[in-house]
Amino acid sequence: MDISHTELSHKYPKLYALGAALIVFFVLWAIDGNERELAIQKQRVDVVEKLAVLRAKLGTGMTSNISAARVLAVTFATNPQLSEQEFKVLAAEVANGNPSIRNLVLVKDTIASYVYPYKDNEKVVGMDYRKLPKQWPVYQRMMEEKTIQIAGPLNLVQGGTGLVVRIPVYQHEDHDLFLGSIAMVVNYEPLLEQAGVAQMQKQINLAIRGRDAKGSKGEVFLGDGSLFAGDSIIQPILLPGGSWKLAAQPIGGWQGATRLSRFIEVFGVILCLMAWQISYQSILRKRQREINARELKESEALLRLRNEALSATSQGVMIASADGQINYVNQAACHLSGFNQQSLYEKKLGELFAEPVAALFKQNNRRQSPLQMEYSRAGDAGKLLWLELLLTPVHDQDGQLQQYVALLRDITEKKLADKELEIAAMAFETEEGIIITDADLMIVRVNRAFTRITGYEASEAIGLSTRLLQSGRHDEGFYKQMWEDILKFHHWQGELWNRRKNGEIYSERLVISAVLGKDGRVSNYVGSFNDITEHKASEEKIHQLAFFDPLTSLPNRRLLLDRLARALSMSRRHQRHGAILMIDLDNFKTLNDTQGHNMGDMLLTQIGKLIHACVRADDTVSRTGGDEFVVVLEGLHSDITHAASLAESIAEKIRQALNQTIHLGHLEYDSSGSIGITIFGIDNIGIDELLRRADMAMYQAKALGKNSLRFFDPSMQAALESRTAIETDLRHALSNQQLILHYQLQVSALGDPIGAEVLLRWQHPVRGLVSPLDFIPLAEETGLILPIGLWVLETACRQIAQWASDSSKCAMQLAVNVSARQFRHAGFVDDVKRILLETGVNPVLLKLELTESVVLEDVATVIEKMHALKTLGIGFSMDDFGTGYSSLSYLQRLPLNQLKIDRTFVQNLPDDLNNANIVRTIISLGASLDLNVIAEGVETEQQREFLLQSGCQAFQGYLFCKPVSIAQFELLIAGKNDLSKADSLKLKTQVS
Repeated sequence: MDISHTELSHKYPKLYALGAALIVFFVLWAIDGNERELAIQKQRVDVVEKLAVLRAKLGTGMTSNISAARVLAVTFATNPQLSEQEFKVLAAEVANGNPSIRNLVLVKDTIASYVYPYKDNEKVVGMDYRKLPKQWPVYQRMMEEKTIQIAGPLNLVQGGTGLVVRIPVYQHEDHDLFLGSIAMVVNYEPLLEQAGVAQMQKQINLAIRGRDAKGSKGEVFLGDGSLFAGDSIIQPILLPGGSWKLAAQPIGGWQGATRLSRFIEVFGVILCLMAWQISYQSILRKRQREINARELKESEALLRLRNEALSATSQGVMIASADGQINYVNQAACHLSGFNQQSLYEKKLGELFAEPVAALFKQNNRRQSPLQMEYSRAGDAGKLLWLELLLTPVHDQDGQLQQYVALLRDITEKKLADKELEIAAMAFETEEGIIITDADLMIVRVNRAFTRITGYEASEAIGLSTRLLQSGRHDEGFYKQMWEDILKFHHWQGELWNRRKNGEIYSERLVISAVLGKDGRVSNYVGSFNDITEHKASEEKIHQLAFFDPLTSLPNRRLLLDRLARALSMSRRHQRHGAILMIDLDNFKTLNDTQGHNMGDMLLTQIGKLIHACVRADDTVSRTGGDEFVVVLEGLHSDITHAASLAESIAEKIRQALNQTIHLGHLEYDSSGSIGITIFGIDNIGIDELLRRADMAMYQAKALGKNSLRFFDPSMQAALESRTAIETDLRHALSNQQLILHYQLQVSALGDPIGAEVLLRWQHPVRGLVSPLDFIPLAEETGLILPIGLWVLETACRQIAQWASDSSKCAMQLAVNVSARQFRHAGFVDDVKRILLETGVNPVLLKLELTESVVLEDVATVIEKMHALKTLGIGFSMDDFGTGYSSLSYLQRLPLNQLKIDRTFVQNLPDDLNNANIVRTIISLGASLDLNVIAEGVETEQQREFLLQSGCQAFQGYLFCKPVSIAQFELLIAGKNDLSKADSLKLKTQVS
């Protein structure tokens, strides 16, 4: 029997009212429980928010301090020998920027080496962590795990409580080589104060666990540890090398009581609200039905839109059941997978994607997590297609697996872009330095080669201007021209000088390219460069060796000819005259021979500097070889006379500069030079001819007595031509029997003939009698002196042999001059022995005259040769004694028989007191060395008388006889013998 609601309310009013009351009661009870839950939820949200703020502050504070300390760790890794001063400077900067840092310690291996600040932290220095039981496990864990470790809070050696952060430091190049650590002590109380922990504890019950950053395994170091055992809010604070755990509840616990609780307790309130509640619930149910109907329609529409959106999206979407059977795909999934819709519906996800998707189905349904993977397949026309799969398992509220959602995305372009980026990165890290700037020339990126070449790390250079590298060697004009080219052509390349971080200047070859944006404006500049310092140095060295004298660093002959050619061209173009100075040092060979080549090199170096100081910057000073220097004076004047005057002035300045005493180590050397000058200008005269003219003028200056200067003139040319002709004729003079010997008498103190000096003469068929001064030096230079000297020696020996049978001349000794070149000849001794053997003469009657220059060169060899000849009976006379460099030690070692006083000391006797003193000294020296002395150039009776009184034993000169032919000499000797006989007869008559 059907009974309506109205009927029941009328039939059972009390029961219906009781039921309504019970309904109201249960409704209010449900509302009260919901209110309690909401209140507690709000409290939990409030606690979570407070913990989030606290966690952020604590985490940020610790992270900030650790990041600052990393600067010291990086510096220590790159510079293991970091000094204490450098550490203190860096530590001061870190500490000043982070007030909560109490101190910073640099630990080498396990021993604290440096600390900042030192005051109040003295106990830290020298502390060995291995001897600290509370800190050593953390330090050991840092070494093993190679991660940042946080110890504490703990009581510090230097007093107070703090957190100790340790950052392990490894060798920058060898990451397995442990160097030590950077230890940082963070003041525990200020850290909590900065984070607002104290204020937070006034609002909620708070506890922190995780001493030594061990998270949930660590000890509770703040608050009540029981909070971690209840229903508190627990959140982590992630720290480098570990974490902390925060637990919190409201003060007094979770409070869920509301006003509705009291309404339930008051029965009267329930009865008052019962009728209203019934009406209200009725309205709500009606309204709820309307809302549900509307939401159903909206859900259906939303489902249709979602299906359409899934079909239209570029990502492939697949939905599969719990066993992996595909039951939905969109068009993109078909395109990307390469299968049509029907084929996909017949497959399972494990079949479609194979491993590791198949492994996913073997897992426990509750343990499955989303899977992301990339794979490739062959696409259209064999093109490789890269896909990304995101497979997400969908669980219900009970954790039971319901279905899978698979998303497919085409990542082919991303893969290609990554590959291009990888290639670009490899190309960027080349051996060439690369620098990228923005349009304002601020550095935005550099490669490792940049750091290797310049010394600047990327972190040091990025953000700075390229002026950082400027060396200062280029002026503003250089950079202005460079950037004008870049702005015009968007490209520039060339060489320039830059400065490294350490201040060293280096040369680089630089290429700059401008990067243009779509609007045509420059967005960046890219520069690539190579360090060519060594290349430049090699080029400079090659250039130096090719064009400069290695001893004096002056231009050599090659560079001289190049500059001289340029000077001639400029002179002809501008109609201005220049000059060439040929400079030859006087007596340089003697210095080299007597003091060694080192002294000679020292002199040449100083002479080069002296000459260079006398000329203009544009003039050229060159050393062309030996002791010869050439100076090119350019653009002196348009008037040749004025130009010659200027050249003479400069040459005289050079001559005076050379005519001084030069300090060569322990030796004081009096130098001088002979200078030849020739003028060049508009005349078309070649370089070789100009140098030859200057050379001729120089030799003319030497002929004038050295230490002088001489201009080239046509007479020099004539003299040169005459010299060439004489040389040609001289080569035939011996074979044509044009050479003859003259004899000059040598007499004793009593005036008796004791011998003669053999003097060479040249009877030229055209020139007549040629002076020895004109052909003997030439014979020395050309080497003709060897056969000529040998002929003189043979002729003299034959003459001695002819006199052997003549009682008036058989005891006369002939003196033969031997040149330096002839005496140094290897076969000279053998030649003398051969001549003596062939002629059969008495060697005692042969005397060889040597000059000091012969004796002083290679003294050991000279003495050896002289002794070899001395044993044969041949005598030796030192010719021109006193005019050169005479050493008493040499004189004692030389097997001499005689010293010959040079005519220059005799000619002004007895009036010249200096010469008189020199002559007396030579005679005394000869007596002390047991050597007889002969004076040449005796022309007056006064000279003879002075020499005789001074102790001289022999004489030679015009007073007794001029050099004459053999016929005249024999007549002279015969006349002297007749005179001697007459004097003897007269003397006998007087006696009788």
